[in-house]
Amino acid sequence: MCTIIVTIRSVLWAVMTIAGSLMILVSLFTNRWLIGGFQVPSNGRSVESTFNNVMDKFSDFAEGRKIDDKIAFGIFLDCVKPEGSLIFEGECIPNLEKLKEQMLSENDNDFPHAWKGGIACFSFGLAIMVFTVVLSLLTPCCRYCFCCSVFTFCGSVQMFSAVLFTLGLLSYPAGWGSRKVVDICGSSQPFYLGECQIGGAYWMAVAGTVCTALASSLTVFAYKSTKSHKTQYRRQDGDKFICVP
Repeated sequence: MCTIIVTIRSVLWAVMTIAGSLMILVSLFTNRWLIGGFQVPSNGRSVESTFNNVMDKFSDFAEGRKIDDKIAFGIFLDCVKPEGSLIFEGECIPNLEKLKEQMLSENDNDFPHAWKGGIACFSFGLAIMVFTVVLSLLTPCCRYCFCCSVFTFCGSVQMFSAVLFTLGLLSYPAGWGSRKVVDICGSSQPFYLGECQIGGAYWMAVAGTVCTALASSLTVFAYKSTKSHKTQYRRQDGDKFICVP
């Protein structure tokens, strides 16, 4: 039987890891990254986009949901609201077939190339964070892997995830010059939003990135806490369950 060691700093690291992962996950499936109003259509593509937005509002009305007078976009341009009550405001699931078509398209007006890179960064970084969440729940019993401490390994890959999330956050404003965004925000350009505003989901992704970086830093203190003198004394006494500050 392994020796279970739980410390305040190891618990804090696990909580920060879970919080960062959840913030990124929720922000990705929320259409509150970009908020704008209705614009007068100036071409055929704009008319189609405006019509789709009107139909979305009508669908919300038909299903008894609160109707938003603004147009909201997430990092996924085309997504579908789940049926029934929403878990959180702006919940939106991407249309996988449409997303695959957009990701393979070479036309920046169909889907900004910068956003494609952002989706890749967020997806890869989130996968890493989910893996570290699993490891953080196992560290009270399993604290070493083949090459090094689990804390050291998780700290390294979590910092890499924080870098990926940062790149994803920077890629979003880099795509504001796309025709899709211009139709909503008027005279928008890369890193200039025009008549729109940044939504709460983007700031949630920023908070998730900060939590990820903090979690990476906390691994150092979590590792030291499992090697403290109090912990070693308790292990020498034969304790199998050790809980120390």
